[in-house]
Amino acid sequence: MKTLIALCLLVVSSAAATASAQTAPAAATPAASDCITLSSDQQLVRKGADRSILLRNGTDHYIVHFQNSCSQASFSRKLEFATPSNEGQLCGARASKLRTDTGSCDVARLEPISAEAFASRAKR
Repeated sequence: MKTLIALCLLVVSSAAATASAQTAPAAATPAASDCITLSSDQQLVRKGADRSILLRNGTDHYIVHFQNSCSQASFSRKLEFATPSNEGQLCGARASKLRTDTGSCDVARLEPISAEAFASRAKR
């Protein structure tokens, strides 16, 4: 009986280790909660675009923070988000990039803000 219990515990712990090993690679891609679906109704505000830009996406508002300096976002004619693994999405954790005329910048994170905070920051 003790052997049977020990064997059952060994099987359960082995199955748990296998399950956690199989889910580990999924952590490399951003969780759904780290992404937003991009709307066709967008507004980008470049105030202080070196480190972040403001995004109005439909009725939602965000500060899009860059991983590093993104000075080209201040003067580029083209600003477009690209997320190769999730078309039509904008994700943090460097999964998305802001494409500009001269290059691209990694998106570090998305910070939701109120419409009032968006308007205030856009005026600065």
